[in-house]
Amino acid sequence: MLVIVTALLGLLVVFLFQRVEIAGALGIHDKMWQFVTNRTIRFVLNDLLTLLLIHALFQQRKYVLFAIAVQLFGLVCILLPYFILKFQYPSYNGPLLSFLHRLILNPLLMLLLIPAFYLQEENNRRDR
Repeated sequence: MLVIVTALLGLLVVFLFQRVEIAGALGIHDKMWQFVTNRTIRFVLNDLLTLLLIHALFQQRKYVLFAIAVQLFGLVCILLPYFILKFQYPSYNGPLLSFLHRLILNPLLMLLLIPAFYLQEENNRRDR
């Protein structure tokens, strides 16, 4: 129970301090690299805290490994294209960029795994 509370409080803290310029505190002064650093740190923190939550809720290695695979997918297929679009087309502010922005700043993919894993557990119990 303590791990669940820790993960949820961690997600709350990341949300509450989303405007804190971590990159500036790390000595990064270039605006582009501040943007990349701040978004990457928030993305990784959200996903790691959600991984902790998944581990605490299900305590099964297969679910944690799958969640890690989803996190890596997010890094490569969501975070990198977001940065490419943001810097190659700075005037573009359309729905694709907005959608990617939401996926990066909120751990949506990882949180969607929780009901999926719960249903998987229920189906496994029903089949026994």
